[in-house]
Amino acid sequence: MPRVPVDEAITGVTMALFVAVAGATPWAFGVLIYQQSAGWQSAAGRYALLLAQAIVLVTAVVVGAGVVRSRAHQRRVAADGVVLAIPDRSLPGGLDPRAAALIGRARHAVRAVASAQICRDGLLDEPATTAALAAQQSEIADALREQARLRAERSWLAEPRPGSPAAELLEQHRQAAQAAEESIVARVVALERYAAEVLQADAEYRDWRQHAAITELTGPHLELLARTAADEHRIAELIAMTEQARSVRRALGESGT
Repeated sequence: MPRVPVDEAITGVTMALFVAVAGATPWAFGVLIYQQSAGWQSAAGRYALLLAQAIVLVTAVVVGAGVVRSRAHQRRVAADGVVLAIPDRSLPGGLDPRAAALIGRARHAVRAVASAQICRDGLLDEPATTAALAAQQSEIADALREQARLRAERSWLAEPRPGSPAAELLEQHRQAAQAAEESIVARVVALERYAAEVLQADAEYRDWRQHAAITELTGPHLELLARTAADEHRIAELIAMTEQARSVRRALGESGT
């Protein structure tokens, strides 16, 4: 169901009351003027009718005055630069798109460090590293939420008149916010730089492990190479045996002819 603004609802009620008063008043006065008295009951009825009309009229006046005050309050608030209907421009968790992008970068860096083999294998102090990164991510997220909140509140303000004290104060706020944003960006960049260094060290660690694994095969391969000398001796022996077998075959062939 659509929501009706409060002022519009009050205005509608006021107009309805005025219509009721305007429509009922002639009838009431007609009754009071032309109806003949018929004892104390008729007099009581006339007084009750007159009282009801008075209550309706006073209520309409009071509600109308409330509408006037509400309109005046709106004009004063608008003059101060405050928008009454504040839209929800933040993402879940109190982050706007700019803050969400930065916290996403921070989380990606933290996940990269946590997934590194040098962290899992204890080359880094995993408990201390995990605790430090968790604190970094939490503090960055808190700072970004606060920056997003203040950024939204500044965007809801009407732009002050140039050169006015309000304009100078708002500019100071914007400069402070800019410095804070640059600082948190630098912190995220430092976190990304640390993650990149960890990933490079992790790549070197993988290369070292591969080299170590290959080195373990050096001995068996040298043994294979040493066996080639024995193979050559055995090959010569087999050649001699082959010649002997060939001689026997030939001798048997000649004796058969």
